[in-house]
Amino acid sequence: MFNINYILISSSVLVIAFGQVIFKFAAKNFKIGGGGGWWNVAQQNVTPIALIFLALFLYFLSTIAWVQALRTVPLSVAFMFNALAFVIVPCAGFFLFGESVPKYFYLGMPLILLGIFLISRP
Repeated sequence: MFNINYILISSSVLVIAFGQVIFKFAAKNFKIGGGGGWWNVAQQNVTPIALIFLALFLYFLSTIAWVQALRTVPLSVAFMFNALAFVIVPCAGFFLFGESVPKYFYLGMPLILLGIFLISRP
């Protein structure tokens, strides 16, 4: 049976994962040093700081979707969907930032997806 709340939950997790990618991009571009105090650091990091605020705003939107979904979906089921982030974020790190993933990730990823599938079934 189709349930919009499962779309809200999945969207919430996707937005959280996207927020993590934005945090990583901001961290890679953040510059510290050169003296001049906090104002100089802020001036050198306008884009990374803006990205951090964007990620926080996305977290806010994600929270709204999450709370709306929790009105009808049991927490014990909904919370398991957060495990999707353990699949999405490492994949994003691999494809977007060239990061390596542990060799057991490829074994664990399908198990996580299978677990979410089994738990979300009526």
